[in-house]
Amino acid sequence: MNNSSTCVLSLFECDLEQGLILKEKLHKNFVGYIINGYHKEIDKICELVIQCQSSLLLENFTKKINDKDTANNNELNQGFIIHQWSLEKLKEVLSTPESLLVCIVDIENNKLAGYLLFASLKYLYEDISSQLGELILDGKVITEQQWKQYVSTIGVHYIKQIGVDKDYHRQGIGTHLIILSQKQSSQGLCALVLLSPYYNSASANCLEKNQFQPIGIWKKNTPEESVPFKAKLFIWPFTKSII
Repeated sequence: MNNSSTCVLSLFECDLEQGLILKEKLHKNFVGYIINGYHKEIDKICELVIQCQSSLLLENFTKKINDKDTANNNELNQGFIIHQWSLEKLKEVLSTPESLLVCIVDIENNKLAGYLLFASLKYLYEDISSQLGELILDGKVITEQQWKQYVSTIGVHYIKQIGVDKDYHRQGIGTHLIILSQKQSSQGLCALVLLSPYYNSASANCLEKNQFQPIGIWKKNTPEESVPFKAKLFIWPFTKSII
């Protein structure tokens, strides 16, 4: 979809009754939206998300540089994503009752600046399946029983992915996306951040900045000769009542 021929703002605001859950004016020329899968323009909005994803794929960074230089690559340190969704997959997730898409639009430049998708914990369980790997909780932070109690709380959601367009890095877009999500999912949110083979430090720093607490590591089962795949698990809110 060509953004220059489409008013991005109007895509979100054409459905004020059914698909638009929240609208909030942010700093400068940015507006935040939360929509559900019933939005009238869900196809076009999902296409914008997928376009944003394509520029953030990890493979776009690592294929340009040697592995030994990857950890110090400035672009990589700005944040990346591992997998790109198809339009069908994104709409499938959004078709479930608890799934919502958080978006920030740059009005002046008619562009999607960033997005965040959160969904039910079903998708977290799929990503950390015991058949695929092992979740190792930090016993100094949270016990197994406390973790089970947290995820059994009604209204806790899983941040499946955050993406910020490269043109908007270091402008607070990630923080705005998270704050909007916290308003909508006030009971709690959890997220996974890639730790190995490449550390997504931008995502981890953004979560910690917004009061998310790392509580453990998920290790994927991989052959011994392969590079280990690990992700750090974060939860919000984290208070002393949990520990």
